Amino acid sequence: MADLPTTMRALVVKGPGDGAIETIPVPQPGPGSIVVREIDVLLYKTTPAFFDGANAAAGMTLPYPVVFGGAAVGRVAATGPDTTAFSIGQLVLIEPNLRARDDPNIAVVWGGFDGFDLKTKQFVKNNWRDGSWAEYVRAPLENTWALNEDKLIGKLGLQTRDLLHLGYLSVLYAGLRRIDVKAGETVLICPATGIFSNGAIAIARAFGLSVIAGGRNTESLDALKARFPGIQTVQLKGEQEDASAIQALGPIDAFVDIGPAAATGTSYLASCILSVRKGGHVCLMGGRADTTLPVPYLFMMFNNITLRGSLMYEDEDVKGLIKLAESGILKLHAEGGLGVLASYPLEDYAKALEKAKDCAEGKIVVVNP
Repeated sequence: MADLPTTMRALVVKGPGDGAIETIPVPQPGPGSIVVREIDVLLYKTTPAFFDGANAAAGMTLPYPVVFGGAAVGRVAATGPDTTAFSIGQLVLIEPNLRARDDPNIAVVWGGFDGFDLKTKQFVKNNWRDGSWAEYVRAPLENTWALNEDKLIGKLGLQTRDLLHLGYLSVLYAGLRRIDVKAGETVLICPATGIFSNGAIAIARAFGLSVIAGGRNTESLDALKARFPGIQTVQLKGEQEDASAIQALGPIDAFVDIGPAAATGTSYLASCILSVRKGGHVCLMGGRADTTLPVPYLFMMFNNITLRGSLMYEDEDVKGLIKLAESGILKLHAEGGLGVLASYPLEDYAKALEKAKDCAEGKIVVVNP
């Protein structure tokens, strides 16, 4: 185990929106954990809501005081007594799908919230309350992934901040993998203008799929076509003819819904499902809060449509995603429709959080501890 400094700078949050840069002790590794020197930390459009406590009404709280933050890229600074696969200085990704080793039902988005039941909240509070907005972080071995620096940085010319896209793309990789889409098939992605929708398009293209992106705003759809040459787009008007407009673009093998909470109650869902071919798939992975779904029962039955929900991802999904990036097929920069809106030092965390509200078109914000 390498020697670590005794103190570090960190964003300590003592309550909703109540954060400050403080000097605190550097964490030490133990069994099942590793200490990483942070390089880049991920922010996207919803990050400010977790910091401000805007999600608390939905039960998404934090065990204050905490060090804020989730997904990050850094280098191994110290290893625990049972670490076998990592070496000091190795480039790694830390992803936030935190789960208990002995109970997969205990799962949270690390740095976002501490779960919905007392058992899960105690698990986070007693073990993993501190996240990545610091010079050093103690991370679970299961959430730490080796990155091939020679390929990603040396051969492909990526910057470490580009690798932060891996921190959320696993969600989209898993969703497409779970519905067993195959190269050459056509997938409809709606709504298609947010960061997760952009990520789904990027993954779908890397899978060799034809993509149809649906949305209401024609300017946003035109911007999508500019970022992802070769995709097709369709304007959704919330009317009965939407399904016909989608079907006119070709047989739809799968529909992926990534609608946000704001899309709750909107009518595009039924139109998109009705456009799917016989034997096709529907994947729900958004944030809509509908208590019922406008699923046409007889259509689903007569056409053998598979309806599947997809939340987060498994270890195999992260492994596959990293391989896809290391191969160069999945492009983590502007050529692949992704990018970085802005970068800030840790001391400017407030500016970073404010800028994150502007994240759009596949772009993220980065904090450099």
